[in-house]
Amino acid sequence: MIKKYILSAMALAALALSSLTTATPIPNPLLSQPLALSKTHTPSLAKRSPAIIITQCTVANSFAVTFDDGPGAYTNELLDYLDIKQIKVTFFVNGLNYNNILDPHFSAMVKRAFDAGHQIGSHTWSHADISLSSTDIDGEMTKLDDVLKGIIGRRPVYMRPPYGNTSPAALDYLGAHGYRVINWNVDTNDWQHPLDFKKNLEAYKAALQNANAHSKTYISLQHDAEPGTAQVWSKLAIEYVLSKGFNIVPVGTCLGDTTGWYRD
Repeated sequence: MIKKYILSAMALAALALSSLTTATPIPNPLLSQPLALSKTHTPSLAKRSPAIIITQCTVANSFAVTFDDGPGAYTNELLDYLDIKQIKVTFFVNGLNYNNILDPHFSAMVKRAFDAGHQIGSHTWSHADISLSSTDIDGEMTKLDDVLKGIIGRRPVYMRPPYGNTSPAALDYLGAHGYRVINWNVDTNDWQHPLDFKKNLEAYKAALQNANAHSKTYISLQHDAEPGTAQVWSKLAIEYVLSKGFNIVPVGTCLGDTTGWYRD
């Protein structure tokens, strides 16, 4: 369900101020239950255990802002803003979803994000549900890895399963091939109500207005392929997190990982 919007940033900002919609929630896809974060990393490919599902950071006061489904038509505008704020985030990209990553216009966005120090992760080639036995998980992961190798010179270690869905077989595959599986603990559901920025913000407020918010760490989910998110919502979200005193960092950084984001 790809949406195409042709809206100016000014028009989107006006919608942000006037938005009072009450979108009917769409049931979330069935998520695998997150497991405890392992503190060990086994380098042997053949002997790796099934991948675990990570939903929060390990570095205190960290907030990892992540974007799925891109690159999008307005991802460059988001990158402009992040450059100004000197903030790094994580982009979990698709090969063929909203756009085709092989298109030079979109591959240049991915290269720009990588060169600026943002983390590039895998979201599978075609946004496939890897929990399904009918999905060719090896093809989905390998094809995107190979294309990203051509664009940024590296293959990502971090991946996010589309819909947050996994299965024991999928986790076996991902673990054996050395991937780190990242889900989230703050979901804005911006794809359901892409222009209702007040509703998007409810997830952030629910997490960060708690008196004990700073005793926890966060990984948030939004979608830079949504024009409203890339142009307006992402900026509102980031400003809100900063106002609460958190450090916004890529997922790898929030897990204390400085060298293991990619492989050749």
